[in-house]
Amino acid sequence: MSAPARVLAALFLSWLPWLPPAAAQQAPAAANVPTLEAVTVQGEQPGPGLWRATHDGRTLFILGSLAPLPRDMTWKTDEIEAALAHSGALISLPRVRIKPNTGFFGRLALLPFLIGVRNAPDGATLKDTVPPDVYARWLAVKARYIGNDRGVERYRPIFAVLELYKSAVKKTGLGKSGEIVRTVSDLARKHGVKEVPVEYTLLVDDPRAAIRSFKRSTLDDVSCFAQSVDNIDAQLADMTRRANAWATGDIAALRDERSERQRATCMNAVTEGGVAQRIGLADVPKALRETWLAAVEATMAAHEQAVAIVPIDDLLGADGYLDALREKGYAVASPDDPD
Repeated sequence: MSAPARVLAALFLSWLPWLPPAAAQQAPAAANVPTLEAVTVQGEQPGPGLWRATHDGRTLFILGSLAPLPRDMTWKTDEIEAALAHSGALISLPRVRIKPNTGFFGRLALLPFLIGVRNAPDGATLKDTVPPDVYARWLAVKARYIGNDRGVERYRPIFAVLELYKSAVKKTGLGKSGEIVRTVSDLARKHGVKEVPVEYTLLVDDPRAAIRSFKRSTLDDVSCFAQSVDNIDAQLADMTRRANAWATGDIAALRDERSERQRATCMNAVTEGGVAQRIGLADVPKALRETWLAAVEATMAAHEQAVAIVPIDDLLGADGYLDALREKGYAVASPDDPD
């Protein structure tokens, strides 16, 4: 599922990671799960190549990370290790923290407000919220990938989609990409390369008011929901194709216009609401990119060579990090550049 939707979830749920999940009765998935495209890569793979950005005689190697990836895949680390062995720093994966501008006890007091934050206002269900034809298609994909979970029917559409994708991805043989980041960090420590964190923190000054307002408000997330429901099978195939492309170093096959369009739709649903505008959520992607660029500038001023990890979609997408480097005067070479 899209990063913006995960950011929205994080806005209210990551403040208290021990918040219990919404109660739901989970039945076994329906028997008519369709045959999905198999994850074709297993065992050791060459993995992705590295982008190379050069400026004033200094070189930044960039590894594009991807999620999800095949669970049973390992990848050759020769290229990334060689780059790290001659580098002065590893610029970490950019991260966003969204937290209330209050101390521990203030966060503790938020617990009652957070309960039910995923749910639609006024006790509405998905059947009440989305058009009948979209809801009928939702029931079909829900039966295949989630099963008889009645709790998700009370969710806002965008949170229901998160649950759908989380369950569906598990059925494809794909998993998280955290092992890649851990592997690169371990290699950096092996070679004595310091790690430069990249983190942007959005502080919410009045979290109680934001949560109250969010619970009462509606999101324009029906289009995001409909696209996600209609595209779920195609996107699972795309995820598998892109995971295989990443594992085998096929850079051209990593571009994904369908997902890019869907991300834009869901981003609008997340950021154009009144609550999101008031707390500055719409500004987070740009702020994170600027934070990363600042880290690059500081790192490259101190070292002749460095390595960075950036999500592949942030590298290749519109207003991506590679374009931002070019605007800063860097010459950027793709991993499949013959030169």
